[in-house]
Amino acid sequence: MTRFAKKMVPVLSVAVLGGASLAYAGYTSESAYCYKNTDGSGGCYGSFLGFQNHAGSSTQAYFYRHDSGSKSFYGAYTNTSTGVTTTGSCTPDAATGALWSKALTLSGYFNIQWDATGTCTYLYLNNGSQYSNF
Repeated sequence: MTRFAKKMVPVLSVAVLGGASLAYAGYTSESAYCYKNTDGSGGCYGSFLGFQNHAGSSTQAYFYRHDSGSKSFYGAYTNTSTGVTTTGSCTPDAATGALWSKALTLSGYFNIQWDATGTCTYLYLNNGSQYSNF
């Protein structure tokens, strides 16, 4: 290694550390949104913290499991600019139903989508710390 390269190692190390990505510890993400297509398909995504704290009076989201074993999702999003509320609900197919117990205990971000028949066909869950309320 040349003398110049040896002298540059500490400089490069500091530069790399200075350019490191942000840490999200303590950062809380609040988001909420639901949409519905003309055929009835749609979805909701965001964090429960975001749905809870959203300014829209009817904005809410929940995963539900009845004692009988039936499962469902309901979401509503009120656009604060227009006052229009978009609602949607679904019952899970086998693949999304397998994640339902995790969805019931979720404290982070979710993305759920349903088809025109009202079947939940996609469910993504993220319990990252940025979605926690510290």
